[in-house]
Amino acid sequence: MSDVANASGISKRTLYEAFHDKEELLDICFEENIKKSEMEIDEIVKSSEDVIETMMRIYTKYLSEMQNANKSTVYDLKKYHPSIYKKIECKQAEDTNSFIPLFQRGVEQGFIRKDLNIEITIWLLKSQFRALIENNFPSDKYSAGEIIRIIMLNFIRGIATLKGLEKIEKLMSELKN
Repeated sequence: MSDVANASGISKRTLYEAFHDKEELLDICFEENIKKSEMEIDEIVKSSEDVIETMMRIYTKYLSEMQNANKSTVYDLKKYHPSIYKKIECKQAEDTNSFIPLFQRGVEQGFIRKDLNIEITIWLLKSQFRALIENNFPSDKYSAGEIIRIIMLNFIRGIATLKGLEKIEKLMSELKN
């Protein structure tokens, strides 16, 4: 709380007048971050030409966030603030359900294979990200960005039809430039 007060240019007392304790501050920060992220994803979905572009733009967003994330934050939340960590886990479960219509639209557009079990497919992707967040990858050997890139490209390519693969290659070439 001292660090937050100093960074904000206020006294700890003023901070404690606004927030009862660190748990409340973290909870409000988490809620605000969720709202911001949901708005960003809604904007990506609305402004994308198709589901492949949507997924690639969401991938780029998550890549940026993961590269800026502090690994010790997850550990600290699990150890010292389990109720907030539980909220994050619940939110991630909700997010899985919110991606189902996106995938169904991708099937309708002809970009995603029809033979997939969408719920299992999304769960597998989330499991890979959870493993990365919980530091179950060799992060001393590979950067988080490289691991995310491989996860997402294998994932998107694995669910794509030939039409989807062509779109992915086009977008990847644009991203490189």
